[in-house]
Amino acid sequence: MDLRRTVEARSAPVLLWLSSRPKVLLPALVVVLLVGGLAAPPAVGLVLLVALAAVLLWLSYLSWPALDGRGRALRVAMLLLIAVALVQRGYA
Repeated sequence: MDLRRTVEARSAPVLLWLSSRPKVLLPALVVVLLVGGLAAPPAVGLVLLVALAAVLLWLSYLSWPALDGRGRALRVAMLLLIAVALVQRGYA
């Protein structure tokens, strides 16, 4: 089994759970992790920003084949902005 199929299979229960929740849950989670990561003390901020990057990277990986060029560029830009935030906060 290749990596994509493994990730898709292991992600399926989480994605099903997310799809059964209110649609505002995921955007709210992203906002909480971002604002918390930028406003929290350094140790907590690092954890929150890394968690945000991990969630966005996971979702980007899963959705990549279905995205057009603009959608892919947006996801790459989001991850780069998080990397910039980590560097500016002195985590890297």
